[in-house]
Amino acid sequence: MNKRMIKLVGTFSLILALGACGKKTDDAKSMDQIHNEMGIPVRVELVEPQTFEQVLRYNATLGGIEESVAQAMVADIVTKISAKVGDRVSKGDIIVSFPKNTPAAQYEQASTAFSSISAIHDRMQRLYEQGAISLQDYENVQTQFQVSKANLESSEQLINVRAPISGIITDIMVSPAERVHPGMELFKVVSEAGYKASIMVPESEIGKIKLGKKVSATLDSHTLTGKISKIAMAMDPNTKAFRVEATFPGYRKDVNLGLTAEIGIEILRKPNVILVQRHYILHENGNSYVYKAVDGKAVRSEIVTGLDNQMQYEVISGLQSGDQLITQGLKSLSDGTKIRIAEGS
Repeated sequence: MNKRMIKLVGTFSLILALGACGKKTDDAKSMDQIHNEMGIPVRVELVEPQTFEQVLRYNATLGGIEESVAQAMVADIVTKISAKVGDRVSKGDIIVSFPKNTPAAQYEQASTAFSSISAIHDRMQRLYEQGAISLQDYENVQTQFQVSKANLESSEQLINVRAPISGIITDIMVSPAERVHPGMELFKVVSEAGYKASIMVPESEIGKIKLGKKVSATLDSHTLTGKISKIAMAMDPNTKAFRVEATFPGYRKDVNLGLTAEIGIEILRKPNVILVQRHYILHENGNSYVYKAVDGKAVRSEIVTGLDNQMQYEVISGLQSGDQLITQGLKSLSDGTKIRIAEGS
């Protein structure tokens, strides 16, 4: 390729490059023209009074308001389990059974003794009613009968472990034919009165929490509502925090016990205030402001804020009910900019 050809190719390339740059400039200008003619697209939100809530949040495990674990009183083999996890039981229902000849229970001896004294008691009662024996003789037999009955009931409680409260079986820790020892946990029953959560609250926040305050427990898509039912008077020396108990009435099949929930404790509620999301507020030279949509233009409005919960701010002045607050497109705005409200705002 000769020098003349090289020079022509270079000149042609330069012309193409300049043309491309010119096209980009024209495109940029056309976008500015569109904004000038039609306005910058924005989305707006109608300002309305709302209720401000300030909430402290913790994580805690949900237990039952009332729950009880039954323990073995004898060392022997489990002969029968009369319920399964999830069953509703009444206080006194037999759940776990042991052999009647369990040595520690002495059930068979107590049963034989009770049968014998029962027969004697029935006979002496008839004789007393007929006037054949004295009241003292009858009362002596009656005392023996009551003592024998109590012994049998105590023996029976050792071999037939009953539900200590009414509720739902949430755990069974043993199996049939399994050998247990005294003190070993057999099963747990949780009442259907509701749920309970124990929260450890740091010293810096304990003063904000009061008995009876509204509490929510959120897990997955479920939310329970309850209240603060107990506040410890002293700090736990190990955790350096105060134990606070929240209760949530009512049992729900779709909310299992033992799960971790987010606990929200409402410490402040203020109705009928103007609230603005934090990311809608802009800052400059120590001042806060928002943009409102007024007659097709963005109007910069300086605001004064009050309470906040880190997500929302109370606006004391600068906004009022009925204003159209611009929520999207903020970075492209200045005071007086022509705007176009997008559909769906």
